[in-house]
Amino acid sequence: TLQSLIVAFVLAMAFRGFVLEGFVIPTGSMAPTLMGAHVRFDSPVTGFEYPFDAGPLAELGNRLEASRSIELYDPMVSVNYPAFAAPVGALRANTRMGDRVLVLKTLYTFFNPDRFDVVVFKNPTDPVGDTQNYIKRLVGLPNERILLVDGDVFAGPAGAELPERAPITEKLAGMSVRRKPEHVQRAVWQPVYDSDFVPIDVQQFEQRTRRDWPGPPWRAPGWRAEDRVYRWESANPTEITWDGAIRAINDWTAYNILRGGMTHYPVSDLRIAAAVVADQPDALATTLTLHARRHLFTFSLADGAATIRMAHDEDEAQVREVTAPVDPPAPGEAIELEFWHVDQALSIWINGRRIVELTYDWSPTERIENAFNGRTVEQYARDPQAQMPTPPQVTWSFRGSPVEMRRLSLDRDLYYRPGRLSTNDQFRANGPYIEGLAAATDPSAPLRLGPDHFFMLGDNSPASRDGRMWGRPHQLVAIQLEDETPFVVHRRLLLGKAWAVYFPAPLPMQPGGRAFVPDLGRLRFIR
Repeated sequence: TLQSLIVAFVLAMAFRGFVLEGFVIPTGSMAPTLMGAHVRFDSPVTGFEYPFDAGPLAELGNRLEASRSIELYDPMVSVNYPAFAAPVGALRANTRMGDRVLVLKTLYTFFNPDRFDVVVFKNPTDPVGDTQNYIKRLVGLPNERILLVDGDVFAGPAGAELPERAPITEKLAGMSVRRKPEHVQRAVWQPVYDSDFVPIDVQQFEQRTRRDWPGPPWRAPGWRAEDRVYRWESANPTEITWDGAIRAINDWTAYNILRGGMTHYPVSDLRIAAAVVADQPDALATTLTLHARRHLFTFSLADGAATIRMAHDEDEAQVREVTAPVDPPAPGEAIELEFWHVDQALSIWINGRRIVELTYDWSPTERIENAFNGRTVEQYARDPQAQMPTPPQVTWSFRGSPVEMRRLSLDRDLYYRPGRLSTNDQFRANGPYIEGLAAATDPSAPLRLGPDHFFMLGDNSPASRDGRMWGRPHQLVAIQLEDETPFVVHRRLLLGKAWAVYFPAPLPMQPGGRAFVPDLGRLRFIR
């Protein structure tokens, strides 16, 4: 028996050390893909469930009595004013631990990491401290230049380093946007609005908030909207329009609701989706228009064809269009429509299948000039935070048939925001502080990666201490690896690919009770 136990122990330790190991997510830098200690909350206004970071609750709990309430938001109602309040003590009692993930430790021994993998690695700035193991999304590969523009990742060959006085456009030559694979993109969409979640009792909501219910952000004059269904009763032309005054389309994240003072960036990488039922499918024509980046992007379904069109606001010669045939559904049959504009690619999806796609391969210079109201790249480089991108405008029109829509939703993509380096994010023991713009956000100096360097970012970009902010590596790392390059992760620091959430934060038997019931419904592979 003793021999068997010893052999089993040795095998288990060898398996854990070289094949598969479990890690705990300590913070919310990868939220909502992966969550650290958090509170999962059901809004009493709409029933919308969302997690938020429990870290600030500790400070609030020290300053406020347990019975004192703090104001919270319901993202489906408004992010400009709180919709309800909850006692600090009750929220702290319902704090749940971070996700437990399994990491494939042998994968990168035989295969190179792929862009947009979720990776566990030794923290180059603190490899022996409390934060020695980090988990982030890999966005930059060896021998590349990396630049973050308007939330997207641009990359190109490292090439020879140009003189500091070289034109910025020359430094950005050869760089292009990097698109996420479909399975990753579907995993990282973040909800802005979902028509399934409306106030359960409008009168009670208005009494509690002392505000009139403004209605959903989709303005639909003449439509009948009830029981979470939008219905147009005639074949005459009609349209619904997104009202940005009710809900701005930006990188606001429910996970950060207890973190005040954040600036939010407009986001134009969107997915608009709905289940559509037409009384006369052969006669129905529908067009969704997205006005963003000085262009009009048009998605159309009509006469048995799916069409995507891209036209410049002022230059009529800049028009591109692609079309693909599509079979109309049977009368009364619901089709799941999705219109994507993400990573400089437009696509129409029907029932989960991509029907047609149009891509535009702007350089970082073109992206800056189009997304920031015509600012030049030189103006942008002086301070990427000085001016926000142009907010998007969305309109969806119908004609030819009465139509009904269910599960009408709008989601946004991850948005990797710019920033400035802070001494709070760097360790003084690692060497002199680095000042200036955050890594990979300065067009005049894109981040250059060496042959063994990787660049890592968190999905929760507004509240992630990631490769943009790290600064210099720890002296132990610099000495052992003979590499003092800041902001990067050396190949030898990679531990493995995060594979699956094997033990999501458990549930309590009753509110405020001890959480120990496995939340099996949240077991998932990590994308």
